[in-house]
Amino acid sequence: MKIGILGGQFNPPHSGHLIMARQTLDFTPMEQIWLTPCFQHTFDKNMAAVVHRKAMTQMMTNHQIKYCDEEIKNQLSGETWQLMELLDQQYSQHRFSFVLGSDNLKYFKKWGQWQKLAQKYVFWVIPRPTFDLDLKKFGLDKKEYQFKIINHPLLAKTNISATIIRKRIKNKLSINYLVDQKVNLYIKRYKLYL
Repeated sequence: MKIGILGGQFNPPHSGHLIMARQTLDFTPMEQIWLTPCFQHTFDKNMAAVVHRKAMTQMMTNHQIKYCDEEIKNQLSGETWQLMELLDQQYSQHRFSFVLGSDNLKYFKKWGQWQKLAQKYVFWVIPRPTFDLDLKKFGLDKKEYQFKIINHPLLAKTNISATIIRKRIKNKLSINYLVDQKVNLYIKRYKLYL
């Protein structure tokens, strides 16, 4: 099976993640998307406890969008290459690629083993409003790198981000429709991001 890994903090998981996942399924050969929250972040970002991010991410799954526990279960460092190698070993019957928003392109060279990743795996790039898609500008345009920008006339772009959601919560603004209703109730129940 062809599986796209959508990794990240999921701090919190939100509608933008689901829009990215759905459109990757719609406009690429991927058959499933696995939402994969990091155990810890490579760049030491402050995040809600892993137990909360895991629980909220699990609320966002369906028959094609699955939850992947490998990074948390194995307490990985947050380095994508560790995750991808582990998935290749654990699930050798599948072919994995990675899904990322265009906002990550300018930081991609900071990822551990980035050249190895870009040569070994397809990276499906979802355009995000106001973020540059010029692979050459970021030095990611070599023919051996497997970046594929998802481009389709019916592609919907969104600027929904966990940062915006956390800021809205701190400012006592509604996050209805930006996150799944179950995730919204979970955030309120555990008083996250206040």
